[in-house]
Parts: sequence; structure tokens; C-alpha cells
Amino acid sequence: MSTMFAVKGIMDRILKFLCIFFCGLMVILVTYQVLARFVLRDPSAVSEEAARICFVWMGLFASALLYGEKGHMNISFLPEKLGPVKGQYLVILSEICTFIMALWVLVMGGWVITENAMGQTNSAMTWLRVGVIYSVIPISGVFVVYYAICNIVQAVSKLRSAKNGTAN
Repeated sequence: MSTMFAVKGIMDRILKFLCIFFCGLMVILVTYQVLARFVLRDPSAVSEEAARICFVWMGLFASALLYGEKGHMNISFLPEKLGPVKGQYLVILSEICTFIMALWVLVMGGWVITENAMGQTNSAMTWLRVGVIYSVIPISGVFVVYYAICNIVQAVSKLRSAKNGTAN
């Protein structure tokens, strides 16, 4: 179990780096776009499209990171009212639903649309395949799936502690 959470820590650092990288790149691209549009009077379609792609990639990676840190919007009223044992069952059910959704929609569905879009090129950057842009969906889905597994393991551990009467 400690190996699982060590891997989670590495994944957290990777996602944080990617979010910082794409945010910084987006700032540079947008700054260039503003200068090109208003100073040079020659707007760049490439920088505009690249900034848009950076924004989407950063958003998906950030949402996976936020889910992994349990920083997402969470309504804990019901699990708290149910008590430590029944509440953990509800948390486990919720995490299993998230796991299934992420695996089915993000990973498997994202893989299908990525494959289908590999034959298309981006209109602003003809050298870039649309499938490459869409590949962020299954990649972020893999992160969410792993985080859901970690959350399930953690909830099961808390459930065992609650059943044994020990604090975790």
C-alpha cells in the first residue's frame, strides 16, 4: 500500500509540473498573440490555437490533480450523518462510480475519439493531428482511474479501522 501512495506522490508531482508548464506556455502564447495583434497588426492563428490547446490540456490535468488531492467539490454531509461505517460504504460506492465513469468515458471513450481523429489535421497547424490534441482525454483519465483506486483503498482502510474501533 505504501508503494501505491509513493506512485501517487510521483503522479502528483508530474501533474503539478504539467499544469505549471502549460500555464506558463499559455501566458507566453497569449502575450505574443496580443503583441502580434495590436503592435504588429498581424494576428497569429497558430499562437491562438496553441494557447487554446494549452488551456484545455492544463484544465484536464488540473482536474485530475484536484481529484487526486480530494480538492474537488465534495458534499460530505450524508457520509457524516451516516456515521463512520455506513459513511465509508457511501464513500466507497461514490469512488467506484467515479472509477467506472473515468475508465469508461475518459480512458476508453477518449481512446476511441483519439484514434478516430488521428486522420484529421488541425486547421491552424496543419502539421498537428487532431488525435494528438485529443490524446489528453485518455491520459488524464488514467490519472483519475489511478486516483480512484487509491481513494478506494484509503476508504476501505478507514472502514476497517472504523469497524475495529481504532482511529485511522
